[in-house]
Amino acid sequence: MKKHFLQFLILLALLPGMTAVYAQQDNFAVPMDSEVRYGKLENGLTYYIRENAIPEDRAEFYLVVDAGAILENPDQNGLAHFCEHMAFNGTENFEKHQIVEWLQSIGMKFGPEINAYTTQDNTTYMLQKVPVDIPENIDTALLILHDWAGKVSYEAEEIDNERGVIHEEWRVRRGADFRMMNEYQKVVFKDSKYAVHDVIGDIDIIDNHDYETIRSFYRDWYRPNLQAIIAVGDFDAEVIEQKIKEQFGTLRNPENMRERVEFSVPDHDETYVSVVTDKEATQTMSLVFYKHNPPAVKDMAYYRESILQQLYTIMINQRLQELLTSKKPPFVYGFSAYIPYIRTVDAYLAGALANNNEALSALEAVLIENRRVMQFGFTQSEFERSVEEFQSMVEKMYKEKDKKKSSEYMNQYQSHFLDNEPVPGIEFDNDFVAKTLPELSVEEINELAKKYIRHKNRVVVVTGPDKEEVVMPTKEEVLALLDKVEQMELDPWEDKVVDAPLVSDVPEKGKRDSKKKDKEKGTETWVLKNGITVVFKPTEFKDDEILMSAWSHGGMSAVKTKYLPSAAVATDLIMESGIGKHDKNSLQKKLAGKNVSVAPYINSTSEGFRGSCSPKDFETMLQLTYLYFTEPRMDADAAEGLMLRTRGMLENRSARPATALSDTILMTMAQYHPRVEPFTAEYLDRADPDRAFKIFRRRFGDPSGFTFYFVGNIDPKEARPLIELWLGGLPLAERDEFITNHGVEAPEKSLKKVIQRSMETPQGTVAIVLPGEFDYDNARERTLMTAVKDILDVRYTETIREDEGGTYGVMVQLSQSKYPDEDYSFKVMFNTDPERVDELKAIVYREMESLMTEGPAEKDVKGFKENMIKTYAENLKENRFWISALSSSDRLGTGYMSLEDYSAMIRSISAEEIKSAAKRYLDTEKMEFIMLPE
Repeated sequence: MKKHFLQFLILLALLPGMTAVYAQQDNFAVPMDSEVRYGKLENGLTYYIRENAIPEDRAEFYLVVDAGAILENPDQNGLAHFCEHMAFNGTENFEKHQIVEWLQSIGMKFGPEINAYTTQDNTTYMLQKVPVDIPENIDTALLILHDWAGKVSYEAEEIDNERGVIHEEWRVRRGADFRMMNEYQKVVFKDSKYAVHDVIGDIDIIDNHDYETIRSFYRDWYRPNLQAIIAVGDFDAEVIEQKIKEQFGTLRNPENMRERVEFSVPDHDETYVSVVTDKEATQTMSLVFYKHNPPAVKDMAYYRESILQQLYTIMINQRLQELLTSKKPPFVYGFSAYIPYIRTVDAYLAGALANNNEALSALEAVLIENRRVMQFGFTQSEFERSVEEFQSMVEKMYKEKDKKKSSEYMNQYQSHFLDNEPVPGIEFDNDFVAKTLPELSVEEINELAKKYIRHKNRVVVVTGPDKEEVVMPTKEEVLALLDKVEQMELDPWEDKVVDAPLVSDVPEKGKRDSKKKDKEKGTETWVLKNGITVVFKPTEFKDDEILMSAWSHGGMSAVKTKYLPSAAVATDLIMESGIGKHDKNSLQKKLAGKNVSVAPYINSTSEGFRGSCSPKDFETMLQLTYLYFTEPRMDADAAEGLMLRTRGMLENRSARPATALSDTILMTMAQYHPRVEPFTAEYLDRADPDRAFKIFRRRFGDPSGFTFYFVGNIDPKEARPLIELWLGGLPLAERDEFITNHGVEAPEKSLKKVIQRSMETPQGTVAIVLPGEFDYDNARERTLMTAVKDILDVRYTETIREDEGGTYGVMVQLSQSKYPDEDYSFKVMFNTDPERVDELKAIVYREMESLMTEGPAEKDVKGFKENMIKTYAENLKENRFWISALSSSDRLGTGYMSLEDYSAMIRSISAEEIKSAAKRYLDTEKMEFIMLPE
């Protein structure tokens, strides 16, 4: 399914990315990266091949089809997406579900590594992290793509079976956001085919279409001249190219090909307004679309302008973020950016998430800042910071060019095939950015606002809750606001910058007390004189990355029950307030151009830090950590503003039916213990910023109880002076920190709760929780429990989803805890037709009983083992795995295994052991939670 554009926008606004980085000589084509083998077969199929050894012995294989929902006939509405599903239900060389079964047998997982998605404009099939150390796996992976490209079976029985799965996907997707988006896109795309074909489609067509109707869509549009094969991985590119030519060269285009036309959206001079409400909506959003035609040619001029776009995006969103730290922020979150929206429409978006009854005022604030840019532009100091940030990002990518994962290339080549996006490679990008940035001026960027913001093709969308106490604006009020803002007399933006150093008072340097090395783990551990423990794990996985984590016992368990709401918001309030002599806005400006982040946290049993940086910014990361210990701030205005915004995010949470279920499960499984409550607006109202500040100072008041971990491109010897200064210089408190057990226990007897809620789209939800106690320190038992979870996951997919067509997916979760008690819980959860709840619930128990009495099938045991070993081998070369594993080893006593030892342990697990484990952990009390429509 297509990602919601707002998620994409927020990511773009927060993390400006390299969508394109550019070249001079404006009318020239941007060169293709020389590391890519790019070509076309005689039948028109395009291919991209790149050798890349990270991760080792793995490869990515995509089939991209330049056909999506927009090409459907009226009687095919929803069948492009249906075709995507059918690819997994039988082809010329793989009967029924053999594709998924074979991929699972080599250690791949359905969902994370075996998947596909459909948009209005294209369909993409993905095989990710395919093990290619066995050559036959490459041949089979390419054969699968070959069959998807033109040899899907479309057996009548399988089509009928899949109708139920897609019906349930339709049911689960049709939440408030989806329903409202469908409504307002009819206005955004007015008088175009995009207003009608929304990917998931017409449920009547899904349920009742004739077999030939879907087969004809496949025959018309799944053809080699609309397809691309993308292969990136640890292989010989020449060999792969020959295999693609042999395998895919046999595919043929139909004799009477339908034209692959592009569907435009008509221009309009009038401003369209769409105000949409929904009874289950949890947020109010105001958004202005300024629609534009995509560039006809993506040459050097386009590439250069993309830099300007990204600098513009950085600056406008930094302004909007600055407004959030005021005592009464104008919105919950504001954003602006120029994005490709659909194939034939680009859009400049300006919008905000708002509190109840503040849709217009939130929109006004965003429009004012955009108009301020139109009138006065950005300042020179803002421009210089944005250049620093952009340059730093490109430099980081360049430094990591030899450590880039294969998966990171796939979307680039997909965009080149579908949208002709340039892919010159990071060597070209880095050189061009270095030459071009000095030539740019703030005046040139300021001209973009006049280009982006205009009356023509303007659409205003306002969405929100359908509640009596929430008043949504009328079309006339929205149009009046637009006129009002255009008549405003504004002042230029004042860019306030604090020149104070990050740390005003440098501490007295501490000393290292002891050092030891662990050759097996590749770690070096120090204890400093002030009691802090420091663990180093130097790696070569990334050239420009150091990760940091730290923990100390205590966390929320050390906080009195009545103060828990304050503790829950403590770290957020501290981070919103800035640090040392700098408020949040000043701090962000101070850190411009640096690749560094540090975030404190307080969880149920510990407090600590998570951080990352480039090696050049290692000292800055330590300085930030030092300041959180010694000079945390509580900015009263920023704190009040954050509380208001957070309340805005929570005030409609109960409108979503699923919230009632999750809250009931949470409190029932804790037997309504006073320390366990859902995070609601009422809960937030009991939080006190002053108390939160005291809790933070208390939890981070004793550095001696902390253990720090540094993983990545770090040399302990070189780091020593900085560690001894910024960590060794922390004050010594010497308190005993421990985890307090407050007696929160799961119910001891089985129970069943049925919750009824009004629903716009009726559905039944089943959640079954099986709690118990176990020996957490037994690594084999932890692994056997994981085997039970993974095998149940496979069985439920095969039975409840595929055989019965009863759900889009069954979620099986396993939670294992050491503190404050050694316990576990299995959770099985799915959505379905309310009429089928009891029928499918019985299958859940039937499969558990089968696993307990008959044991797992051999194929499922093999798939589990292969996946565990494959995943562990991949993880061992990830900094993020090591930062977590080292901390868990010390905090939870989980230990460490080499790949050889881990593989031997996994290989030694028998079907009989898994059967016994299922009996131990599934034959227990069962807590049933069922939600049904009223």
